[in-house]
Amino acid sequence: MRLIVAAALALATAAPAFAAPADPTSIVCVGQKLDAAVKAQLAADVERNLGTPGQRPRYSAAVTRGLNDATTACANERGWSGAAATASGVYALAEVGLPVAKRVVQAKGFDPATLDQQFAALPEEVRRKPLTPKATQDLIRAAVTDEAQQTRANAELLAQYFAFLNTLEYASADFSR
Repeated sequence: MRLIVAAALALATAAPAFAAPADPTSIVCVGQKLDAAVKAQLAADVERNLGTPGQRPRYSAAVTRGLNDATTACANERGWSGAAATASGVYALAEVGLPVAKRVVQAKGFDPATLDQQFAALPEEVRRKPLTPKATQDLIRAAVTDEAQQTRANAELLAQYFAFLNTLEYASADFSR
């Protein structure tokens, strides 16, 4: 997910020079402007990323272009600051990717609802910032109680899953600032 943040920084340059306060409910604009082909490619990229433990997540040029175009359109329409535009692009990536992540972790024997509850139990000040490595490790340890599931691949998968949940939280917080 940190790679997503880096890619989203490029999106911020598309924001208009004037910056009105961002309406928190408008963060979904970017996700709504993504066309079906970009959403499908994003879902395929997320699935590939989750299936390749040990590799940094990467997204196709079509996804980057689609996110950039949608972010630019929303920023121009709504007068978002560069920071709000960046946050909305990151939010859209996580919003579209999370259902895929839920399906993948469930296929690996984890209950997404339980994982969501574990994440939601963290203090708000922890959830509203990028997770520290320690916080991520603590979440993974709590999630993997079956010794047979205690593998490096599962730990990396769950770290990515929690990153999706976390990204939705901190992107929302960043968008509203």
